[in-house]
Amino acid sequence: MNAKDILGKKIIDKQARDLAKLAEINLNTKTLEVTNIFGSVGNPLSKKYYDIPVSDIITVGDYIQVSRLIEDLESSKLDKLPETEAGVVKLNNFLGKTILDTEGNVAGKVYDIEIDIDTHKILSIELSSSSTTFGKPKDQKTVKIEDISSIGDYILINKVFTEESEETEESEEEKESVKVDIK
Repeated sequence: MNAKDILGKKIIDKQARDLAKLAEINLNTKTLEVTNIFGSVGNPLSKKYYDIPVSDIITVGDYIQVSRLIEDLESSKLDKLPETEAGVVKLNNFLGKTILDTEGNVAGKVYDIEIDIDTHKILSIELSSSSTTFGKPKDQKTVKIEDISSIGDYILINKVFTEESEETEESEEEKESVKVDIK
């Protein structure tokens, strides 16, 4: 499931009662796994957050159901989102990160990530080299997790994304698809 599709989903407790809305996801940059999620409640002026470990997630669909009760989580409400530890990044800080290829060129920026709901691991990163005036991505590409060499202020990948190589591949495909032998 795409991370952008998950943000904002309602979180319900194990008795199917409204708990919060998903506000943030923490990602471990070494293991490329989701470590925990934060649900928000209240209005923008008095917002509180629940820190929910990923192990408490039962299912993700139209709603996110957790294995705990509202009463169990009340004592752990936070006034604000905590700072991340070393090796952990918030999803909202991860989106928009610049991706550099092996030649040091900008391949694009993170537009979205694909998360395996069962294992809580990142499967791939969607990148976009540009966007339209309304913020919709153009020229989307997918980077597989095995192509990522490191994540820090930038994301380094083991690939080269150049416009020339993509144009060459497209023109070769077009040439092959245009060839028709009519007798």
